[in-house]
Amino acid sequence: MIKIPYKKRMFSTDLSNTELVKNIMFELDKLGYDVIREDRKSIEFKYNIWRFGSRTETFRRVDGGIFEINPEGGSLIFTFYISLTFEILLTGIIALIGLFQDPFILHFIVFIWLMFLFRVFAVRDTGMRMLVNVIKATV
Repeated sequence: MIKIPYKKRMFSTDLSNTELVKNIMFELDKLGYDVIREDRKSIEFKYNIWRFGSRTETFRRVDGGIFEINPEGGSLIFTFYISLTFEILLTGIIALIGLFQDPFILHFIVFIWLMFLFRVFAVRDTGMRMLVNVIKATV
């Protein structure tokens, strides 16, 4: 799976580790993410894009990431990524159809990658909103 990681986002906070972990788990559960790994200093998560449901909902989702808790500095570091798997798979299918059927279908490849470009900006905003919700949440 090809991932495009975003720059790490860091926020200082005066919340305790247990409050931060509660807020992170609440936010991830509320948005439907799967927690892959959880320990005292980090929580790693992902989103399964192959679930049944609305594609518009998946379009704005962060594909995965990690929350790192620094107890000494009182900071929270959030790194998230989006995956290129769907776009590469769809481009390959369209290229095969264009090779054996009608080459005019290849024009759709441009639209797929334009949608990906819009998705990059939408996911960046979603990631920032997730981080702000974790910092400001009162569970």
